[in-house]
Amino acid sequence: MSVSGAPSPAKPTGSSERRPLTVLFADLAGSTAIAERMDPEDWTALVGEAFARLNRTVDRYGGTVARLMGDGVLAFFGAPVAHEDDPERAVRCGLDMVQAIDELGAAQQAAGASGLRVRVGVNTGPVVVGVVGTDKASEYTAMGDTVNVAARMQASARPGSVLVTAATHRFVATLVDAVDVGLLELKGKTDAVHAYEITGLKRGAVQTRGLAGFHSPLIGRDTELGRLEQAFDVARAGQGRVATVLGEPGMGKSRLLAELRGRVELKHPSARWVEGRCLSYGEAMPYHLVLDLVRSLIGVTAGADESQVADALQSRLRDLLGDDWREAYTYLGHLLSLTLDADMQARVSMLEIETIKRYVSSLVAVLRAAGARAPLVLVCDDIHWADTSSVEVLQQVMTSVAGLPALFILSSRAERASPGWRLVAAARDVFGDALTEVRLEPLSMDASRELVSNLLTIESLPADTRDLILARAEGNPFFVEEVIRMLIDRGAIVREGDRWVATDRVAGVEIPDTLHGLLLARIDRLPQESKRTLRVASVIGRQFAVTVLERVLEPKQ
Repeated sequence: MSVSGAPSPAKPTGSSERRPLTVLFADLAGSTAIAERMDPEDWTALVGEAFARLNRTVDRYGGTVARLMGDGVLAFFGAPVAHEDDPERAVRCGLDMVQAIDELGAAQQAAGASGLRVRVGVNTGPVVVGVVGTDKASEYTAMGDTVNVAARMQASARPGSVLVTAATHRFVATLVDAVDVGLLELKGKTDAVHAYEITGLKRGAVQTRGLAGFHSPLIGRDTELGRLEQAFDVARAGQGRVATVLGEPGMGKSRLLAELRGRVELKHPSARWVEGRCLSYGEAMPYHLVLDLVRSLIGVTAGADESQVADALQSRLRDLLGDDWREAYTYLGHLLSLTLDADMQARVSMLEIETIKRYVSSLVAVLRAAGARAPLVLVCDDIHWADTSSVEVLQQVMTSVAGLPALFILSSRAERASPGWRLVAAARDVFGDALTEVRLEPLSMDASRELVSNLLTIESLPADTRDLILARAEGNPFFVEEVIRMLIDRGAIVREGDRWVATDRVAGVEIPDTLHGLLLARIDRLPQESKRTLRVASVIGRQFAVTVLERVLEPKQ
């Protein structure tokens, strides 16, 4: 009850929701000492530039700058819009922040900014997010221990380093080099927190799916694999072909392509496999798919330094094009951001308007020369994340394969609003009936059972628990693997000698943390009304009559 005459408390605006989130705190280290040495106006300008660099880095990886605090930044990855790889995005963002501030400090050293560095802390876990405050003053924020621990990680980090919790590290362990810092006693925390200092990205590492140490033959995809092999045989005979591999997340598109590669290289050792993979945060990175294809074509990884890339490009072009190598080197080198000699740079500068045409003609010239020696398989994976510039180049390159012994494969989710879908539409328009279109549907219950049996021979696993795993996975191979991974991590399935045994913990099968981001990312792309319908339906239950949902959603009279 409020005191008579006193104003009633203002009601919070907006609504809140519980979701997994990766939280990043970044703080400028040594700022007090630097501020003492600098003129206040110069210091203000320096801090402004530092914040601009930090904020741009967060934007580049699809994060949300939630708050600027003194000389620090709080950023969310996973809210208000989730991505399936938010922990990876946050860690990459942190590493780039360190580099950006190091470069700023070096550039402003003469002005007294030497020693300017940033400390970054990252944590992943459940939070409640939403708009809090009053009608007059409110903000979108996250609440929960996950945020507090991220702040403590930042405070414990060394200047110029990224410190993450074990909860974040397990999502990125295969991608990064890290030092195990051990258990840290954090202020306000009863239990110590396991931490890792991220020292960099592993060279050439890409995020892979599947259970490490476990293997199953390809299940339920014989027909699809056979169609792709037939398309390659036609292309190998000199009639270029295009194929699309379409399916929802986790259906096994990449696994199918890996199986095809193994068979092609076994039967036709001279064939050349060239693969470019889109980045989930790559839509704002011009030409990133084309760049990956070119790197694959010349045999270098994304982590190669400039001299390695330049040597590989020149060697490959000399081998394929002979004395005519310099023309292609000029434009592909420019695409790869290599340092060009004065003559080459002048030619690029004079033809800015025709840059895309030159990229296309140079890439086609190299592909024609390579195709004259051996059959080619050109793979563009995850094109639902492709950038517009790459799409424009590859639309033109794709039409050139008709006269080459080449199979051009486009792998994508069925996301028709994405820039990459234009490649699928163009393939249908240009190749018509000659297009091989493979759609991956959920595995049958029998195929899913076979997959579980191949991955694990589990004694004493109750039949109802096995059925529950299969029901939760709904024929999605990735979901099957992640449910099994969760059961192993939580001790619900343990190895005894050469067999796996179910324990009494196996009764409660939940959705694994690794799938939360994937599912939330899909939900967050839905229209607002569809999201509301989905939330209401999830409360009703897993199966129900549509009339029940209609009644619940009816407007109140």
